[in-house]
Amino acid sequence: MMEQHGHAEDSTFENLIGVDPKQYEDKSTDCESTTLLDHSSNYDTLGLHWADVPRRGGVRPGAERSIEGGVSAITTPEHFVPVVQIKIPLPPLNEISLNTNIVDRGDGGGTTISTYKERVKVARRNLQAGLKASESGAFDAAASCFAAGRAQLGPSLGWGAAGISNNSLAARLEHGGEEGCCEEDDDYKTMLRLCSEGANASYFTGDFDTMNELIDEVLRQDISVEDKFRVYEIKMLALQAAGDNHASLSLGIDVRRQLGFRTPPNRPASKLSILWGYIMTRYLLGRRTAEELANLPKLTNARIIMAQRMLELIGLDCYTAQPTLFPLICFLNIKETLKYGINPASSCNAFMGFGVLLCGVFGDPQRGRELALAAELILAGAQPTMSQIISRCTFLCQGCIFHWTTPLHETLAPLLEGYRIGLETGDVQSAGLNQSLYVSHTFFAGRPLGGVDELLSANVGLQNDVAAATAGGSSDGALQTKLTKLDIQLWHLVVAKLRGIEIDKSEMNFDGILEMARETGNQGLRSYVFTARLELKVLFSEWDDTSAMDLLVEAGDVRAVLVGIYTGVRFTFLEALILIKTAQAAAQRTSIIWCNSGWKWKRIAQRSVQLIRTWARRGNVNLTHNLHLLEAELSVLDGDDKMAEDSYQLAIAIASRNGFLQDLALSHELASAYFKSQGDDCRGDYHMDHAIRCYSEWGATAKVSQLTKAKRND
Repeated sequence: MMEQHGHAEDSTFENLIGVDPKQYEDKSTDCESTTLLDHSSNYDTLGLHWADVPRRGGVRPGAERSIEGGVSAITTPEHFVPVVQIKIPLPPLNEISLNTNIVDRGDGGGTTISTYKERVKVARRNLQAGLKASESGAFDAAASCFAAGRAQLGPSLGWGAAGISNNSLAARLEHGGEEGCCEEDDDYKTMLRLCSEGANASYFTGDFDTMNELIDEVLRQDISVEDKFRVYEIKMLALQAAGDNHASLSLGIDVRRQLGFRTPPNRPASKLSILWGYIMTRYLLGRRTAEELANLPKLTNARIIMAQRMLELIGLDCYTAQPTLFPLICFLNIKETLKYGINPASSCNAFMGFGVLLCGVFGDPQRGRELALAAELILAGAQPTMSQIISRCTFLCQGCIFHWTTPLHETLAPLLEGYRIGLETGDVQSAGLNQSLYVSHTFFAGRPLGGVDELLSANVGLQNDVAAATAGGSSDGALQTKLTKLDIQLWHLVVAKLRGIEIDKSEMNFDGILEMARETGNQGLRSYVFTARLELKVLFSEWDDTSAMDLLVEAGDVRAVLVGIYTGVRFTFLEALILIKTAQAAAQRTSIIWCNSGWKWKRIAQRSVQLIRTWARRGNVNLTHNLHLLEAELSVLDGDDKMAEDSYQLAIAIASRNGFLQDLALSHELASAYFKSQGDDCRGDYHMDHAIRCYSEWGATAKVSQLTKAKRND
């Protein structure tokens, strides 16, 4: 078995870098051999070899394994481990045989490198090997290849064409080269790519010290902004992964300035500027259909493509750090696309970004879907060269646009697929966004909490502890951003609370996540925390004290931050229900609804209800049952018993039909409270029994205990 694996290892790596490892074995005592990982075993804890290519899940130790076809066989169902992501050990570097001091002259022997030409040749071979390793996701091996290439050139040789040509020439002559024998520009570009791609590989392996050193080395050179662009891009991605979106936003704006493009400053945008930008953008788009937009002329200017790539990254920063700036960035992206032509990555982002605004802010979800369709057509026409943006498009379409007009549960499978594609293509940031929305949509769609908790536990356990991740610079930082980890931990806390499971003291709690959001200025994460805590207030019926209302006031209007995301829609429902229940409590204390604060809370609640009514009227099928439940509670407040009873029945029927199990249970619970307040204990008990049954089916053990205890004490 091990002999089979050894043969597979040679073959796999030969295909990876185009070099037979055996030709470099034991050819020189001067060979530098560095081991990437200290492998005591060729298998990880799940029994996978580094050369295997599993798609999902894994096999337990002890299961029969086969490397035929390069994939571990899952022999029987009980050996399957259903996980979202696993880590597979990479090949040791000594198996790769990167002999950085040896050049093969084709005579079966090796010769120590002494001339400049030979060093450049080896450096370029290492560059190509590193690029191939990066394409295969072997970033540890790629980083070693790039480092070996840089070691051959050195700063004096490699940066010769970047303003230090005299030193470069002296170094060449010292190493046996001849004046004028080499092209400085090619050598400089080789060193530039070794540093840039080395920084990228270091980012993916979590070696942020090396990444920053390489970025700084490139930025120190007297070269054009186009040559520095790659490291600027990597630096922004690293800042985003670390949660420092404000710094990333400012950097992106500065890079666009160097490229010669105007960008709104990093500060809150006024409502007037947003409204004017929206009007102008609608005018520029006109009545163009999705097909007409997808068939705009193609963009080929590299400088403009770079500027638009910056807009992509800036848009993501705005979404979490400067929400009011997000619309202006979307408007600018549309304007540049219509002016300069279609660049698949940035144009898809432009149309989908504006589609998000149309759905979540300007109330035109049908036009938003059409723009999303334009993005999908552009992407389909660019395949397979643009496969790396599929995950980002999935996040925006399924997570921010389609749920406005299609059932929420229909977004689950595409989001999970977007997560998988993001990992396969190396777009771990978009993979994390898909994963985060998949978790929240699974919860909001009313899926059983047991299954949700298994998913959450797998992520928390397999992708490292959240508390360790927030300490900064974790080795797996490229596998999942801090925001995604904290968001997953957030829903883990919610589910654990509902199921009555104690959280380990070492795990980060709501206050810790909120503090992290404040420290990083991450408005998106802050909004998620408040929405999750309000969800628990509603589900545990904490109406009697002022804690729910105080929390709502502290949260403020998070819809400006959660533009397009279903979490923002859910917040609107929670806000309206809490306001109505607070107004009901005020009415019971004073007997007159129009006195004191009760009237104020009702007026604010009616605005939220009207917003939900508008969304439902424009096609949001996920809110119909919520709307009927809110109308029932408003009718209770107004004393309209007939309207209240009819609305409760509609809320229950529609929630049951659409599969929103938690909202079905909540509707039964509130209906029970209403009928008992009317002295109708028979119908009150009927709805209470159904509420307990639905909460039990959902898996909310702690809530079932609360209702059962209340029923006994009744």
